[in-house]
This record gives sequence, C-alpha cells and structure tokens, in this order.
Amino acid sequence: MRALHRARGDATRMKIPGHTALGGPIGRFLGVPAILLGAVLAYAQAAGLSVTPRALAYAAYFFAPVLLLLLCRDSRSRWAPLCGLAAVSLFWLPIEFDLLPSLPIPAPDGYDISSGVGIVAAFYLFLVAWPLAGIGCTLALERRDFGFVGAAWAAYAVVAVPLGLLTGFLTWRPDVDVAGLIATPVIIYTTTALPEEFLFRGVIQNLLTRWWGPRVGLGAAAIVFGLAHLPDPRYVLLATLAGLGYGWVYAQTGKITASALTHTAVNWVWGLFLSYP
Repeated sequence: MRALHRARGDATRMKIPGHTALGGPIGRFLGVPAILLGAVLAYAQAAGLSVTPRALAYAAYFFAPVLLLLLCRDSRSRWAPLCGLAAVSLFWLPIEFDLLPSLPIPAPDGYDISSGVGIVAAFYLFLVAWPLAGIGCTLALERRDFGFVGAAWAAYAVVAVPLGLLTGFLTWRPDVDVAGLIATPVIIYTTTALPEEFLFRGVIQNLLTRWWGPRVGLGAAAIVFGLAHLPDPRYVLLATLAGLGYGWVYAQTGKITASALTHTAVNWVWGLFLSYP
C-alpha cells in the first residue's frame, strides 16, 4: 500500500488536496450537470419518452451530490471525506437499485444508458469540479503495475475458483470464441471495470483510507463492493475477496487503471470458462 499512501500523504489528516479547485467558481460545479440534464431531457423529448418524471429524477440525481460538495469545499474540513462518501453514494445507490427512469437507445426497448450518464457525471465531479487526489485515472502504467495485476489475479483465482465451485455458485462451462478473446475484454474494461474501480477504489477506498488508514480503508471498501452484489451471499463473499485483490492493486500502484485491468482479467476469464447466476 506504499504507493497509494505516499500519493496521499498522511491519511490521519483527512485533508483532500486541491484546495484551489475546491474553492473554485460555483459554475464549475453546476455547468456540466446542467448540460447533462439538458441532454437527457432533449433526448427524452425527441424519443417520445415521458419528460416530466425524468426531469425531476435526473435533476435530483445530478444536483444533490453537487450541492452536498459545495458545502464541503474547504479541504481542511474534517468532514470533507464524509461529504465525498455521501456524494458518491448519491451517484451509486440510484444505479444500484435501478431508481432512475430509463434512457433506452433506441427507444423504447434499446440499451438503457442511464447508468452511463451517471458515471459521466461522477467522473466530472470527482476529477474536475471537486478533484480528489489519488484516484489515479491514468494510462501511464509501468512494468511493476502489471506485476501487481498478475499477482492479484493469480491469488484470487487460486482462492475464488475452488470456493465458487464448492459452493455451487460457479459451474465449469468453457465457451471460448474469437469475440470473447478479442472484443470482450475491451468492453468489460470500458463499461464495467473502469467505472466500478473509479467508484469503489478511486473514490470510496480513497476516502476511507484518508479517514481510517490504508488497511481499514481497503477492507471496508472491499466489503462495500461485496455488498453491492447482494442478494446471493456466495456472490457477496466472492466479490468481497475480489475487492480485496482489486483494492490491493490500487493501493500498491495508486492507479484505478491498474486495478481495472485486474477486474477485467477476472471477469473475462470467468466469462470464457465459468458460468454463474
């Protein structure tokens, strides 16, 4: 956990660097959420979707986290990590519990992009409007980073695959094809692994580490990640173990792009050789 700890400084101070940005103009907080809201409503109108419920739901969804963080712009406040955790929860929970009105493309039965819109808003908030140091959203990976990725993947496979097979959660079902070998990892990385690592490691583990230190922060974030896979307790257990591995990679490298590679490798290999509910 040395790299992450060095990047953040003394975690016991519970300070978020970037105080100049935190105290920046209110327009930086409100501008992009307003643009996203306008885009959502324009699409809903053009696609023949109900506009009023989407206007109310997405206005609350985009602006509630922003208003919360506007109250915590002072990085020296002891409550800054708590405000950050509350704000990211306001982004995550509506997606987790499917509370947002759908945005199907094409309408009315296409792919729902509501979660993607939420991820864009969260990325903007924590990378630009309220920049949180230590997220590590960078493609500049080093050789040692790949070593941590491989070590975490191997350790998790040794523990999780036998455990999953013994509990009946996993079933051996090889299904290898060209698309699965080439396209699938790219899709997993961009649509699942990177957004989830941004949320659970880059923001949640990051903030919990500032509050409780690196070990407790890693463990607590892994538990939160596991609970996100309810209701099957077997899935919760395996996801918590995965969260420990992903969190370890993040702590060692200080990069969510590295932990997202581990996340992608796990999901990719499972999809090729194993099935689960």
